[in-house]
Amino acid sequence: MIQLFKKTNINFLNKRKFFYFLSLAGIVISLISLIVIGPRYGVDFTGGSLYTVRFAKPVNIEDIRNTLKELNIRNPTIQRSLEGYDYLIKIDLKELPYAGGFSSQFISQLSEKIPDSNPEILKEEIVGPRVSKELQRVTLIALIIGIFGILIYVSFRFNFRFGTAAILALIHDAIISIGFTIITRTTINIPIVAALLTIIGYSVNDSIVVSDRVRENLKKMRKEYFEDIANISVNETLSRTVLTALTTLFVSLLIWFLGTADIKDFGKVLSIGIITGTYSSIFIVTALVVDWEKKYPSRR
Repeated sequence: MIQLFKKTNINFLNKRKFFYFLSLAGIVISLISLIVIGPRYGVDFTGGSLYTVRFAKPVNIEDIRNTLKELNIRNPTIQRSLEGYDYLIKIDLKELPYAGGFSSQFISQLSEKIPDSNPEILKEEIVGPRVSKELQRVTLIALIIGIFGILIYVSFRFNFRFGTAAILALIHDAIISIGFTIITRTTINIPIVAALLTIIGYSVNDSIVVSDRVRENLKKMRKEYFEDIANISVNETLSRTVLTALTTLFVSLLIWFLGTADIKDFGKVLSIGIITGTYSSIFIVTALVVDWEKKYPSRR
């Protein structure tokens, strides 16, 4: 494996109180933004209309978006189908005009804006608030089950202390990522939930790598202090952690800056989550276990 850093001897745990404070500040800011500003939910969670529009030729998504802006639809979600020239357009319930005739007006505007495109609406669906509430409930249940499943796995694979520290780290990563979406007014929809679930998995994966190295070193260095063993383990896995983060971050940044408007937010949230997850796996997880071990020493 490529080694970015060879035989590093950085005392990551010496400044752990500073990193605790940094993480706490991020969590507090995120929770305040959640209470004061509140999340901005997309059609998937608030209800609205879904339109499948077919064109006779490829069209620019921004042309569709600009046409909708002229009709006072400010935050649509637009996705191109994998086949043909079909586009799925989602419009929030709050932005839909109360008066009828929106569909025909929309098609008329598209025909003027994009000549020779011959747009037609193939399908129109309404997603009611009740369905959206159910989707919110199912999503929350999925997140809770995922977190508990990870706790059980890590506790079984290593021990309860590492499992608990890993769960606290992923909750830390998720809260800060959610705070970022709120502060940047990113619309929370299904792709954003997918990004959050990916962040949780990524965070735990990094934590497992460090925890596994600590477990190996505990067997080799029985006479060493636990804090020293933990610090050596973080140093030994540093190259792997940073290299994995950089390669994954490179892809997510490409999605963020070069992707279409409807996947940019996915790349943006994922990028922040990768950075946060890498930070917590290096500076938070092992530090929590070390402090736990100091207060309540366990038998090796």
